[in-house]
Amino acid sequence: MPHLTVEPAGVTGDRTWGLIDIEVNRLLTAKRTGALLGASATDDDVTLPDGSTFSVDDPALDGALTDWIGRPVRMARAADSPPMSYQMTFDPPNDEAELFDIPTPEGSFVDIAAVHVVTTATLAACASARPDVDWDVRRFRPNLLLDVGVDPFGEERWIGHEFSVGPVRLRVDGPMVRCAMPLRAQPGGLDRQPQLFHALNDLNPNFPGHLGLCCSVVTSGLVSVGDLVTGPQL
Repeated sequence: MPHLTVEPAGVTGDRTWGLIDIEVNRLLTAKRTGALLGASATDDDVTLPDGSTFSVDDPALDGALTDWIGRPVRMARAADSPPMSYQMTFDPPNDEAELFDIPTPEGSFVDIAAVHVVTTATLAACASARPDVDWDVRRFRPNLLLDVGVDPFGEERWIGHEFSVGPVRLRVDGPMVRCAMPLRAQPGGLDRQPQLFHALNDLNPNFPGHLGLCCSVVTSGLVSVGDLVTGPQL
């Protein structure tokens, strides 16, 4: 996207909608249900892997999603939903590992943080150290990809500090733990990469298994490609 509007709860339009597993009243995520990555969505509609497209207010949508996923689900808007949780494992390469319920922030379907940030420097360093692994940025699904002059994983020194991207000011609350999502096969030529998790354990000395930053929003605004990144650690 050339522009993003960042509000206190996160990026406008990011995870506005989610799928709820009706039987257990839990938010579905591709961390556990990898098939979700085969569909796509806009603010207005959902396209399933077979190419069928439904408006988000089409009464037939929930039935089509249920048929596709194979259990009763419904489409829900985050702002209209009670507090929800999703499930993930802390052993991402193993889809049969024990699952844990993780709550989402109230009124939101984001995982942990309002804004997720990754740097080009760390991705490039990882790709250089482990060329056998695919480090395509799409795997990590950041809101913002920052081109800044830091050493590998050097952005982790920003934890506890604030920085600005154009008019938007963010506070770094911690590193981003990586789940099963970056390991999964995804549309666009991304093959399954279970070795990525083990590579992050080896490459990140301070926070094994982590890559990127969890940020909260201090000052809202419009972020654009090319905006200057400034802060006390830069």
